[in-house]
Amino acid sequence: MKKITKEMIHIFNMTDFDWMGYELTKEANYFTFHHIIKKEHGGKEKINNGAILIGNSAHNYLHIIESRELDMYVYINKILKEVNNQRHLPTKEQLLKIYDCLEKFERDHSGDVNRNGDPLIKERYTKRIILK
Repeated sequence: MKKITKEMIHIFNMTDFDWMGYELTKEANYFTFHHIIKKEHGGKEKINNGAILIGNSAHNYLHIIESRELDMYVYINKILKEVNNQRHLPTKEQLLKIYDCLEKFERDHSGDVNRNGDPLIKERYTKRIILK
């Protein structure tokens, strides 16, 4: 795990779930640093440009969304930037906004496949924490 990821985990007191509402489980057992502004667009690997996401679920899924629905990807990154600026975990309202995007993506792309012919939306992408 990168040093910056460890630092952000400490700053944001990360324990059970990431910034998109994915639970840290045995199957999804590591946090990763997501560039809010991508490296190729001048984004630095710095705290103020990062979001902490579970690697094999939220982070992968967000980049799939980027490849199919760029406006949605930009909107989710805007929310992630808000979380970064507030310096605490996402609020329920922020998670609900992200969930709305993910659910729309899942409705719109439920039958899509990747270039290998596998379903685009893996089951683990749909398993988020339950908000009460």
